[in-house]
Amino acid sequence: MARILGIGNAVLDVILNVDHHPKENQEIRASDKHVATGGNVNNSLYILNQLGHNTAICSTVAADSEAKMLLNDLKDRNINTEHIQKFIKGRTPTSYINLNNANGSRTIVHYRDLPEVSFDFFAKIEIEEYDWLHFEGRNMEQLPGMINIAKTFLTHQPISLEVEKPRPGIEAVFESVNLIIFSHHYATAKGFKDGNSLLESLDLPNVNLVCTWGEQGAWYKPINGDIGHIAAIKLHKVIDTLGAGDTFNAGVIHALAEKQPLDSAVSFANTLAAQKCQQHGLDNVQDSTIERKPLANYKQLSQAKTTVVESDDGRSLILVRFEDGVRCYLNNCPHQDVPLNEAYKVDINPFEKTMKCSVHDAFFNIEDGLCVEGPCWDESLQMVDVEVEENGDIFLA
Repeated sequence: MARILGIGNAVLDVILNVDHHPKENQEIRASDKHVATGGNVNNSLYILNQLGHNTAICSTVAADSEAKMLLNDLKDRNINTEHIQKFIKGRTPTSYINLNNANGSRTIVHYRDLPEVSFDFFAKIEIEEYDWLHFEGRNMEQLPGMINIAKTFLTHQPISLEVEKPRPGIEAVFESVNLIIFSHHYATAKGFKDGNSLLESLDLPNVNLVCTWGEQGAWYKPINGDIGHIAAIKLHKVIDTLGAGDTFNAGVIHALAEKQPLDSAVSFANTLAAQKCQQHGLDNVQDSTIERKPLANYKQLSQAKTTVVESDDGRSLILVRFEDGVRCYLNNCPHQDVPLNEAYKVDINPFEKTMKCSVHDAFFNIEDGLCVEGPCWDESLQMVDVEVEENGDIFLA
């Protein structure tokens, strides 16, 4: 695995979970609050750690109490902090984030009163010891010099650049790096309607180019290659988008460091970022999965018979059509904790809209699973929530 140095921001995130984003002059109550480290390059390095790489950060911290929290959390993330530049004056950069529980979107108010990494400080780092350097596209007074010195002293190590926002003079460094990852914020600010039009406008034949665009997916252009596109992965529920772009960047760097071609790297990053959107925070992102297998298709079901399926977690489930929807129950009779189809198939009475356990003839409402006749009268089957997609595929909710 690679040794990766990230140069950019480390900030303290104060995250408030809210039912909706507040309107101007509105007071709302948060359902949860927690404090964590953030910042683009910090988050990307944390994901790269999870993918097996050794990472270090070059950033700045203040001398306040928040800085101690920041440094402790960086160490907890196993990010090397020996290249942190400390300032006596100034305050720890802080982002105040409202995270919408309804759809996972976030609004951010960022406060910064701290100098960024100086060229002199960066120049003292033995960058030759690293296999990859990744820069945030900020700190424009120092960034060109830092990239120039990196290009001068590195022999084979790739240099990547994240371009999140337009900044004066940033285009001048594009030719000096090996990989640029653009955000759609940069592209739209420059007047482009999609990633394809942005990449078409750039004359950078010796640079790998990527442009992310949220729900529209990502465009990419390999060195001396043609523009390609990866569609966004359809998510059944978005929980938390905070850090999704940083996760994507880490996925691209990881795959390229593993010598994968750019299209494979973007595809991997696309999947990794989608996984992140389906969980809170960045812990264990690489262990989560978004590849769900359908339990069945709606067309396979009937109101006159049940369908028994097994979920990915090994549970036996009963599926049956009910009116215009689907009912799903755990295949377990509350009478003696045996499958409803233990002796034979589960019979349906379409007139009474009940189904019968095959062991001791307990009858259950299809609508709500309540036992209306038999040895477990007034007990209920355990209902399992499912979702039916437009193509009829049925998934666990």
